[in-house]
Amino acid sequence: MTLQELKELRNRAFKKVVGKFSDEISTHTVQLWLVIDDDGDKAKPYATAVLLEFNGHHYLLTAAHVMDGIDIKYLAFWDNQELVQVSGHAVYLSNQAEVNRMGDVAVWRLSDDARNALMKHYVFLPMDRVRLDHKLKTEERYFLLGYPVSKTKKIFKTMTIPIKSLKFFTRGEFSERKMKRNQLDSNVNFMLEYHHRKAQTVGSSNRQIEHLPDPHGMSGCGLWYLDDDKEGRLVGIMIGYNHVDTIMIASRIDLATEMIRKSFDDSIPVSHTITVNWI
Repeated sequence: MTLQELKELRNRAFKKVVGKFSDEISTHTVQLWLVIDDDGDKAKPYATAVLLEFNGHHYLLTAAHVMDGIDIKYLAFWDNQELVQVSGHAVYLSNQAEVNRMGDVAVWRLSDDARNALMKHYVFLPMDRVRLDHKLKTEERYFLLGYPVSKTKKIFKTMTIPIKSLKFFTRGEFSERKMKRNQLDSNVNFMLEYHHRKAQTVGSSNRQIEHLPDPHGMSGCGLWYLDDDKEGRLVGIMIGYNHVDTIMIASRIDLATEMIRKSFDDSIPVSHTITVNWI
């Protein structure tokens, strides 16, 4: 058997267990909503976030541009039939992606109220599931799970809002031309292939090739790498996409952990790729 055949066999083995990864990763991933009235009972689907726990503190990670042009007190999530504010202390470099796409990550150290509400339905990812200093790979081992706005529809007959995620595999994209055109930095950003007309999505039992919806609303979702030990490792936070270049763009998770180091807890594991000096 050739080396290439061995790689293909190994990749097929990973794909058979993707249902396990998908279910588990969804427990760390929350849909964010934007409250659109002063009474706090109307909202629209807005973005995605990942939950992280370290050293007894609980964090929510998302893309910083999610706050561009809004009052962050109107960001919320659903706790059964109630909207709960994302409260706590937020830090980010800039909330305008066009100003500094490379620094497009936000970190909340959550308040006790927000943490307790989230823990009813979600699980905070332990730090040992985070992969710092990750080197981008060509294999199709990258997994994304987020909440596009177009997949969330209110059912008025039952007054329920089924939350449907989009989940799919992809691989690293290494084009220097695309990196430069999108004003990215390989020390800070990852590019992933994103062929929205022929993506390999993950269904309840198998993979399907289909057209993807507009990814608006997936900003802030995690970029996960399926490792040799059959664990999903968080390596990045998704911050954007470019249909023309057929890419999705992530910031390294190192950026978020170094922001935590600078603002909240200097005992968090050190990144050897990124240093944060601006907070």
